[in-house]
Amino acid sequence: MAMVLGRRKRREADEARAKFLANRERVRSWTGRWECPEVVWPAFEEVPGPWVALPGERDRWLELHAPSLERYDWFLEATPVVDGVEELWALWEFRAGHEFERLTIRFESVHDPEYLAERLALGVEAAAFEDWQDGDAQSVHEWLLDGIGGVESPGRMVQGKHRVGFVLLEMSCAVASSTDVTTELRVSPTTTSLDGRPLKPDGRD
Repeated sequence: MAMVLGRRKRREADEARAKFLANRERVRSWTGRWECPEVVWPAFEEVPGPWVALPGERDRWLELHAPSLERYDWFLEATPVVDGVEELWALWEFRAGHEFERLTIRFESVHDPEYLAERLALGVEAAAFEDWQDGDAQSVHEWLLDGIGGVESPGRMVQGKHRVGFVLLEMSCAVASSTDVTTELRVSPTTTSLDGRPLKPDGRD
């Protein structure tokens, strides 16, 4: 019986580790899939926050700790390489069971609604959400363009929610200076419409 339980625990640990590795690769490859040449991303940290492991300890950390993680995240901060982009970072969050919880993107740049809407929509599409459909990126782009375009005067902030299929988007955009705005986009999975009704299997209300 002990051998059976031992094999089961090893199998469960292997399955959990595989989920972790899939999440890690998804985050690692995201910056390459996202077309945003105005910034340079740093080298990817294989061990997510809040954990820290020296290079020589990472294999052992993966073997011992990765399967049992309850919550972890990757914080990615880019370096702008053009004028007009002041800040860009992203936070990928995962919860128990290695389930994706939320992606937050924070972008500070000149107030160019078309540019910001295009870049952020491409960033969301590059995240490779399950059940993402052709045309979803265009829907996100149009929603962002309308919202970011509504930020006009100092102190003005625009907030809104939008859903495409099983993906919920929450956006805030506020004036940061005389020329810049700060846009924060939070993306998370959902099973309900904006008014709380359960979604159908195809993602419709």
